[in-house]
Amino acid sequence: MSKTISDSNFWGKCLEFFTGVYQRNKIVLTVSLVIFFAYLFLGILVGYFSSDIIENLLKTYTQAIHSANIEITTISIFIHNLQAALIAYFGGIIGIISALVLIFNGFIYGAFLGYLMHGSSVSSFGVLTPGKFLVYTLPHGIFEITGFIIAGAAGFRLTTLSAGVIKSIIKKTPINEHYWKFTDSLALFVVAIILIFIAAIIEANITASLGNYITGFNLP
Repeated sequence: MSKTISDSNFWGKCLEFFTGVYQRNKIVLTVSLVIFFAYLFLGILVGYFSSDIIENLLKTYTQAIHSANIEITTISIFIHNLQAALIAYFGGIIGIISALVLIFNGFIYGAFLGYLMHGSSVSSFGVLTPGKFLVYTLPHGIFEITGFIIAGAAGFRLTTLSAGVIKSIIKKTPINEHYWKFTDSLALFVVAIILIFIAAIIEANITASLGNYITGFNLP
C-alpha cells in the first residue's frame, strides 16, 4: 500500500514539474513551432513552384545521405537525429543556430512535399505521390518533428539564459535568479530526446513495413 502511495506521489510530482515547465516555456515553444511550420509552408511553396530547382537540391541532399552510409537501425537513426537536436539545443547559446536547425528541417520536409504536389516522382520502387510520402514519414515524423521543435525551444531557453546572465553581470544583479531557465532547458531537451528515440524505433522497425502494406511498395 505504501509503495502504491509513493509511486502515485512520484508521478504526481513529475506531472506537476512538467506542467510548470510547459507553462513557463509556452512562448519559446510557440516561437519554435511557428519557425518550423513557417518554413515548412515556405518549402512547400518553393517545391511546388520551383520544382526543377528543388529536384536538383533534393537529389544532392539524397546523394549526401546515401554517401554517408547511414544504416537503418534504431541506434543509427537515433544518433543521426540526436546530433541535429544537440546542435539545436547548444546552438541556443547564441540563438540563431537553433533557429537555423528548425528552418533547415522544416524547409527540406516542405520542399519535398511541395515537389511531389507539383508532380509525382518515379523511383525504382514505384510512383511516389504526396500521399505515399506522408505514409512513409508521418508514423515516425510526428514524434521526430515534435522532438526537433521542443529541442529548438530548449535552445531558445538557453538563449534567454545567456542574455539574462549577461544582463545580470552588467547590472551586478544575482545570476542565480536565472537558474530556472537552465533547468527548464534541460527538461525540455530530455523530452525532445525521448521523442526522437521513439521516432527512431518507429522509423527503423515499423514505418517501412506499414508503408509497404498501405502503398504496395517494397522499400527495404
